[in-house]
Amino acid sequence: MANWNSAKGGDEDVELILRKLFVGGVRPDTTDDQFKTYFTKFGEIEDFVLIKNKQTNQSKGFGFVTYRQQATVDECLSKKPHTINGKEVDVKRAVPKDQPQERCQKIFVGGLPETTESDLKEFFETYGTVTQCQFKRDQNTGRGRGFGFVSFDSSDTVDKLIIMKHIDFNGKTIECKKALDVKDKQGGGMMNGGHGPNPSVYAPQAGYPPPGYPAPPMPAYGAYPGYPAYGAPAAPQAAAAAPTAPGYAPPAAAYPAVPAYPGYPAAAPGYPAAAPGYPAPAAPAANPYYPQQAQAPGQYSQ
Repeated sequence: MANWNSAKGGDEDVELILRKLFVGGVRPDTTDDQFKTYFTKFGEIEDFVLIKNKQTNQSKGFGFVTYRQQATVDECLSKKPHTINGKEVDVKRAVPKDQPQERCQKIFVGGLPETTESDLKEFFETYGTVTQCQFKRDQNTGRGRGFGFVSFDSSDTVDKLIIMKHIDFNGKTIECKKALDVKDKQGGGMMNGGHGPNPSVYAPQAGYPPPGYPAPPMPAYGAYPGYPAYGAPAAPQAAAAAPTAPGYAPPAAAYPAVPAYPGYPAAAPGYPAAAPGYPAPAAPAANPYYPQQAQAPGQYSQ
């Protein structure tokens, strides 16, 4: 059987990798015969392997198929969806480990000579259906910046181009890479043998920003306010207004004066005066039921 870890992509063993498929989502009870018989109907198989658990001898859920001809791989991919042993499986090109495993439909093309978007689109149409093509130019001079972007209607075409990696375009070698969006970078990339995301892909912290909220923009360099001069007092800050509960009016600036109740004596000596804003208590009124001699403040009858 072939060495499934020998191919590293790029210029090494490209022809072999282009004849290889990754198959995921296989049922655990799927046998080798079921696996091979299904893919044989698309063309002659050179090699295949269904990865199994050594203890249970059941499928781990994925495997690989290598065809004799590259055209057979294209034929198989064009016949999606695929169902093996009563379950739909995921079939795609076996992308090398050193390439991003996330699926996308857009590539970055570097090393481009001076060209036009129409010529670039016509060139890549030989690999698949092009939905959008961009050739970047300098805004001041109008000259090409040496790179562009090409979008396709299928991620399988993108996988094929990044496996090839280096392509001859008008006598110059250009380089193809996946152009991943933010949503693609957040993916785990576990479909191709569980290798995880490419280390060059930086995703935002999990759980931030919350769903439905955009990420906060990064301030421009120098946008932070300067510090006050040494010894200078900091600028005064206005006091924050107290929050008001929904449906309630804000509190008044000052409480209204409370009327004094008649019959209460004045404050005894040593007690503080009435609070600011409140009137002084009224003089005590005589009690008609218990006529007594007027007493000085602070004195009480026995």
